[in-house]
Amino acid sequence: MAAFLPQDNNEKSLWVDTAIAPPCCEILRDSLQTDVLVIGAGFTGLSSALHLAEQGVSVVLLEAASIGYGGSGRNAGLVNAGLWKNPEEVSKQLGVEAAGRLNQALRDSPALVFDLVRRFAMQCEAKACGTVHMAHSKAGGSYLEDRCRQLQDLGAGVELIDGARSRAVSGSAEYRYGGILDPNAGTIQPLGYVRELARAACSQGVSLFQQSALKAIKRRDDRWLATTEFGQVSADQVIIATNAYADANSLDVRESTVPVYIFQCATPPLPGHLAASIIPQREGLWDTDTLLTSSRIDADGRLVMSYPGHLPAGQRALRQAWATRKRNRLFPELRGIPWEYYWSGRVGVTTGKILRVQLLAPGLYAPAGFNGRGIGTGSVMGKHLAQTIVSGDRGDFPFPIEALYPEKWRRSRAAYYDYGTLALQFFDKRW
Repeated sequence: MAAFLPQDNNEKSLWVDTAIAPPCCEILRDSLQTDVLVIGAGFTGLSSALHLAEQGVSVVLLEAASIGYGGSGRNAGLVNAGLWKNPEEVSKQLGVEAAGRLNQALRDSPALVFDLVRRFAMQCEAKACGTVHMAHSKAGGSYLEDRCRQLQDLGAGVELIDGARSRAVSGSAEYRYGGILDPNAGTIQPLGYVRELARAACSQGVSLFQQSALKAIKRRDDRWLATTEFGQVSADQVIIATNAYADANSLDVRESTVPVYIFQCATPPLPGHLAASIIPQREGLWDTDTLLTSSRIDADGRLVMSYPGHLPAGQRALRQAWATRKRNRLFPELRGIPWEYYWSGRVGVTTGKILRVQLLAPGLYAPAGFNGRGIGTGSVMGKHLAQTIVSGDRGDFPFPIEALYPEKWRRSRAAYYDYGTLALQFFDKRW
């Protein structure tokens, strides 16, 4: 089973070590018929399956590896609202009406996550403790002032905090330029959450199969027929929810995003006085730096930080050395404390930094391109996809539905991001 855990070779994931056990799921070895077939057991796929099943729809879910194997089991665990794009930029891209629906749906995404946690008594270290977007410079502070105004115009319950408060919130003298506090957001153990979503979906009647990779999907007799190595599923409609982990058998989905890597490091549990001094109220933090860093303290008092980049053998030492330098600059009291965990994962990025739902063919949906905002976005996406499939009406669907859009120069851009961040980390002398 080790090959199917959400960590790559020679990596050690904190989430794998501390998440609850997954529900028991078999390999598909049968021919099944269902209303909706979902491909991919991540946030989006499992939320879709759960919300469909709650409305009486029969659902089969196929996962190529294990629950949460992709980005859902590898991310930082910040339950944030909205998009990376500022609301006014989204309006310019989509138009005022469409942007309003999208921004409002994602504004409320943390509330949906924490409601699911409560309804199904999920054990995933969920804390509605707030998150803070930290300015790393004066320019970053000016950017966040404008962003905060735009978010407040949407009705988001965010507030701008000054330098003194941002230092107090973070426990770091480096974060002295203010930030945006979202008290309705929070943190979660992401692999625990995705496994609990799977448990909840199964409790509502979803048939979930692991290690059952899609081999082919084609139209037959007005239905979709999906085949795996040992079985097949016939369905009226299909959701391909594989995002950045789509393989060659979901080529259209894979080509619709640029894969960008994020890596994370975690300390051992910190001594009590250190754990109390860093992010004392336990908000999740991320900053405006080009080499974006997020920081949080987990339930056992570990500092967990995420950074841009991949951790193959030839890059790991350089990236981790830079990560250590930045951590020590932000939190100098941690000098000499090793990293106990380090792992990485992919996110799907789109040219416009806005997610897309591709209608690849009648009844074949492919949401992708969450651009690093997977937890709340995937959960909300699944709920609205379920509502649209049940009603048959796409008029109230808050996300843009479009035809296939292959990203241009996908491999070249992925390499540019990867080696570009590596070069910046190598030459970055600030830390």
